[in-house]
Amino acid sequence: MILHGYGCSWTEGQGVDGELIHINREELRKYRNEHSWVNLLSNKLGLSHINNGLSGLSNQKIFNKIISDIQKGNIKSGDFVTIMWTSSLRDNVSFLPNNEWVSWSVKELIETPERFINSYDTDDTTYDSFIQDYKKFFITDVFNLNYYNIVNQNYIIFIQRMFDYYGIKYLMLDGFDMMVNNPSKDDDKTHLINKKNYWGFGKKTSRELINESNLENRWEAIKPPEVAPHPNKNGYQIISDELYKFIKQNNLCVPN
Repeated sequence: MILHGYGCSWTEGQGVDGELIHINREELRKYRNEHSWVNLLSNKLGLSHINNGLSGLSNQKIFNKIISDIQKGNIKSGDFVTIMWTSSLRDNVSFLPNNEWVSWSVKELIETPERFINSYDTDDTTYDSFIQDYKKFFITDVFNLNYYNIVNQNYIIFIQRMFDYYGIKYLMLDGFDMMVNNPSKDDDKTHLINKKNYWGFGKKTSRELINESNLENRWEAIKPPEVAPHPNKNGYQIISDELYKFIKQNNLCVPN
């Protein structure tokens, strides 16, 4: 049995870097992985692991990477897969131009909407002006989080059914944005989601878990401070401890 971790920077282990400088991307990724919650959790479970977390990934890319790895046989029956979903707003969407997405997170969109509004820069100043104007309108008059409730429920339901079909054990959780949050009555498919295999579903994100901790030092030290910092080594330890407890309580990682 191998533990496979999927997610974005919060899964890769970004935030443990501290003051590391003059280090290439391969060495940095290795260092982050050593202190990630995926590595900490695999050690607790006595499993070898593969950390597929990568900074900046969207749920769309995480979803397709998992499916591809199953098809290629990289994930086998009896393996244990952990997925920390990222922010829904990173997905490319069909109602915005190619390669456009809304924000790194809901928190960022609320607190620094100008990052979304001013993100487009081409050689066509007229088009750029229109896009900026439209984005202001989009945020105030069009944007609807329930769209992402529909998309995310489909991600989760598809993946869990695929895991069940292939005999793959799994655990899902939310990183710093809620995947499904008060869907409208007609769009609510949460009864199809296996909460036994989903830590904190609809109740708590990993960010909220860390915020509840009494540890004073649990977030990365960055200058200037960003809207949403990553956990540091202590923060990832909090996540791994909680997930280990959840896995044991629900017998999610029992060898065949």
